[in-house]
Amino acid sequence: MSKTVLESNLSKDIVESDKDSYKALFAIKNYSLLIVGQLVSAIGDGVYALTLIWTMKVLTGSAVLMSFVLAAEIIPTIIFGIFAGVLVDRGNQKKYMVIADIFRGLVILSIALLLIGGYLSPWMLIVATIITSSFNALFSPAKTVAIRKIVPEHLMARAQSLSATIQTIVGLLAPAIAGVLIVYSLPTAFIFNAATFFISLICIAFIKQKSLTEKSETKLNFKNFSVDLKTGLKTIIAVPILRGMIVYLVLINFMLAPVSILFPMFVKNASELAIVQIAFAIGILIGSLTINFFSKTKKIIPMILGLILLLGAFATLAFVENIVVVALMVSIAGLGSIFASIILQTLFMIKVPSEVLGRSQSTMRVLLESSKPISLMLTGTLLAHFSISNLFLGISIFGSIVVLLMVLNPAIRKESNE
Repeated sequence: MSKTVLESNLSKDIVESDKDSYKALFAIKNYSLLIVGQLVSAIGDGVYALTLIWTMKVLTGSAVLMSFVLAAEIIPTIIFGIFAGVLVDRGNQKKYMVIADIFRGLVILSIALLLIGGYLSPWMLIVATIITSSFNALFSPAKTVAIRKIVPEHLMARAQSLSATIQTIVGLLAPAIAGVLIVYSLPTAFIFNAATFFISLICIAFIKQKSLTEKSETKLNFKNFSVDLKTGLKTIIAVPILRGMIVYLVLINFMLAPVSILFPMFVKNASELAIVQIAFAIGILIGSLTINFFSKTKKIIPMILGLILLLGAFATLAFVENIVVVALMVSIAGLGSIFASIILQTLFMIKVPSEVLGRSQSTMRVLLESSKPISLMLTGTLLAHFSISNLFLGISIFGSIVVLLMVLNPAIRKESNE
């Protein structure tokens, strides 16, 4: 009798395990198509990120113009991101993803052709960056909503875990690929990125999910648009822990934005830049594997620990030049960054209702990105008067003050106990 019950329970556990497995997740054809396409295009994005900043360095050698091209990546997110979220939530997410991939692929291909012909100038690179970033602002919330619609709730945790794993894989592969391609030729690196967008386009085109092509029955006018826009902000404000941390997160983004300029200026060549990026990805991998040790702790603990590791690593970079030590410190920074990032992403996915997820994600992204252009422009100017080491130290001091204020905030401490 007990043996029969034991076998029955064991069979039930196996069935439940299968239902909640990666095998079950990949059995969803539409999800497999979406995630494969995104893996490929994410690698292309990683290559593009390094190639873009290195191209501006080769063309001009100017920290100010490097800050301009990085700001050009962010400003469209701020301007168009929140509106894109409203459009995406009103339906037809597949169409928006397809349009975004087409235009991003064509623009990146144009950069490669201009480079080959010797016609590329700094202002062209900045304009191209603005265009691609504008379509990124459309694609990102569309993809988030698509995953939510395609993946059943009981598999959502698996899907989020897989997304984190993919980002880690991309972080390891993309810098290595970028380093090789940049050394070979800059146009080749851009062509590679364009090709990944077209592969993503093909994958998305084969997705057959009715809910991704449905449109809202309500006609979009200024009044409805304004209501939808306000809903995204109200949704974030309604989540106490997100509301309590938003000012601090904006300040942290302001503090970290200069890093994207400092590292390319800090290293001697593209190979060292690739090493730094790979080291950061290794730190992210270690963080992804160890974050579960904090599953039973207060929400704020791994986030604060991550920020302390990040700031401590940057402070050390102010005093070292050896590439091995630099890579070690960057790995620690990657470990810290993923601790903070995973907690915030998990809170967001769990707390925000699916029907307003697109506009809420866009609103949150706009709020967090809003301080970056000012920070980048300021960095380009400061580099004319201060050393890179001094700026790394300044980032650490400023960040430490922000973290201390966050810890002392009674509202955040109260929410973190839940």
